[in-house]
Amino acid sequence: MENLHMPVAKLETRSSTRNHVFNLVFQLEFFDKNEILQILNKYYEILQAEEEAEKNKNENFVPLKINKSIIEKQIFDLVNKLPQIDENIEKYSKGWDINRIDKTELAILRLAIYEIIFDDVPKKVAINEAIELAKEYGAEKSYRFINAILGKI
Repeated sequence: MENLHMPVAKLETRSSTRNHVFNLVFQLEFFDKNEILQILNKYYEILQAEEEAEKNKNENFVPLKINKSIIEKQIFDLVNKLPQIDENIEKYSKGWDINRIDKTELAILRLAIYEIIFDDVPKKVAINEAIELAKEYGAEKSYRFINAILGKI
């Protein structure tokens, strides 16, 4: 009998949503923060193109259903709270000027501090997720720097 099961988009996990927000926070360093809507639209276009390319390579590919409302709520809220977030980074990264912090680590710190202070993410979870992001995207031992700062908050 022919397989009649249709692929259904899988729901995105909190970690994958965090990964999208991290990518957007990282981009804030290179664009005017007032252009966040344009950054979001371009990001969604890129994701769509990547999804189409993957579908063309693999007919069984099932895309994740991206939760745009959560991504947008978090990125807009984070941008609005950036002065308070950066204040915390400066306060707890003694001896480090915020402009000297690597842009990847800065984006990770901003997202984690936002989650700890302004979102409903437990501190241990936010720190663990930040460490995982640092291991994936940051310099070899940047997770130590991230952990040291977040542990003081």
